[in-house]
Amino acid sequence: MREFITQGFAQPSLHFYNTRMQQFQRDIWAELQEGLWQQYNIDNRLYNDSIGEVRLAEWKPIFSHIVPIYSGTEWDVQQNRYVEQRYYPHYNTETSFYKFIEVAGKFFDKYKGKKIGVHLSGGLDSSLIICLSHFLHIPCTLIGLSTERFEFRTERTIQLKLMKYGEYSELIDVEQYPYYSNLSNTPKHQIPDSFIKQNEASKALADAFAKQGVEVVFTGQGGDSLFVDAIDPINTSFNIGNEFTFPWEQDLIYSPLGITLVSFFSNPNIIDAICSMRIGQKDDPLKWWARKTFKEILPIELSDYAYCADFFGISMSGLKAAKPEIRLLCEEAYDRIKHPIFNPKGINEILSTDVFSLEHKTYCALCTKISIAVWLHSLFRDDENM
Repeated sequence: MREFITQGFAQPSLHFYNTRMQQFQRDIWAELQEGLWQQYNIDNRLYNDSIGEVRLAEWKPIFSHIVPIYSGTEWDVQQNRYVEQRYYPHYNTETSFYKFIEVAGKFFDKYKGKKIGVHLSGGLDSSLIICLSHFLHIPCTLIGLSTERFEFRTERTIQLKLMKYGEYSELIDVEQYPYYSNLSNTPKHQIPDSFIKQNEASKALADAFAKQGVEVVFTGQGGDSLFVDAIDPINTSFNIGNEFTFPWEQDLIYSPLGITLVSFFSNPNIIDAICSMRIGQKDDPLKWWARKTFKEILPIELSDYAYCADFFGISMSGLKAAKPEIRLLCEEAYDRIKHPIFNPKGINEILSTDVFSLEHKTYCALCTKISIAVWLHSLFRDDENM
């Protein structure tokens, strides 16, 4: 096996605090090259994932003296703990549909002269961005991942309907880039990340935007936080860096192609406008408020009907097909670190799992284990001769 590590792409959304040196640093490539990877605490990582990001302050360290600082968090040196970066909306009582259109117009004005694209996902949030750009006569390139699978039928209908709004539109067959495929070629990264499951599909999407010369791509990430959660003028706040962004895609997929990935809903003025319009609204899991408020610009399939997206089957089919590659990665991981989750018994437990019967927590734990094996392989992979 290859025994030395070379540096990967920069990850601006991730930085670190070195408790020994008592300083913040942009990356830990030098430390990884010196053997830091051997200290990675798998048991603590599994514990952290089991309690989730809501209990971030209770997370256990994954390295002895290196603290990863994720998008949307800070490290409080005095209190030796994570602190979330929360944004509290500014409310304006003079709100309306057309006031929001003005705010949206100013948002798009910042990208005047850039060739822009939008994810054509078929969901309400990204579709609203497409409809706003069409209403404001802003040319956009629309590209999305699609499939003929039954559970994706509604999203596909929306995609086909909105394609006419793009100056260029394209749908990519996600079955050609299955979830969990080509894990061995996942970009080098400094700490394990469970986002690996859709890396190939996301890269195919980014490559398609790059082929069309797109410079900025808008996503609908964060729409759930704004349109689903209750808006309490006193207590409502958002972790923009965590809830509204895709750090992995931004750093390792789009940036290397010269493309800026931006969530439309991460803009504070957009957040303020929507929260001002929804002030006092209760939880709205089907987003009826958004569907009715933006009825004038949305297709009837989105304004008058609600549906629940389901990508579980796509994920599970890909995971099942990837088991031979996962075995090889886990065997390599055991050769390097000898942790019991990767010993022959542990690997058999991973591979014998009926992926279609998994509960959410069990599935997350499985993804964590796979992500660690993928991380170790990526660190030592010789990209220069690929």
